[in-house]
Order: sequence, then structure tokens, then C-alpha cells
Amino acid sequence: MDAMLILRISDNNCVDLNGARLCSTSEISGALEKMSVGNPGLTVSIEATDSIYYEAIGKAIYGSQRAGFSGGRLRILIEDKPLKI
Repeated sequence: MDAMLILRISDNNCVDLNGARLCSTSEISGALEKMSVGNPGLTVSIEATDSIYYEAIGKAIYGSQRAGFSGGRLRILIEDKPLKI
């Protein structure tokens, strides 16, 4: 399996990536772009503990897509269940 970056969501304000709190789509996309340099098989996993954090989930999805992650390179888990979109 290729490497995976995990965006953890436990509130409606920010997203956690390796201990860094990212609070805007620009911060999320910038961090993902930097980490993906030289890693073409990298996948992003957005993992929210609750569906009520829709604002942070939206930021994570939009920031990931701006950084080039979509389709098979992006997965979304809400309460440990895959989100079907």
C-alpha cells in the first residue's frame, strides 16, 4: 500500500495533520502540496469523529482537492464509516 496522510477532524474549526492544526483550506492544500512532492502514490484520508463537524470536513475535502487529491487518492471516513459521494 502507498503512503497515506491522515487529516483528523475532532471539532468544527480545524483539521489535524501530523500534530499541526490547519484552520483554512489554503493551509490544508499548502501542507498537502508540500508533503506530496516526490510521492506520486500518496493518498489522503479525511477522518472525522462525528458528522456534526461538517464545516471542517468541507474544508478538508476542498483543501485536499485543491492540492490534487481526488478519486482513488482521497478517502473520507465519518465515524469510521466510508462516506459515499
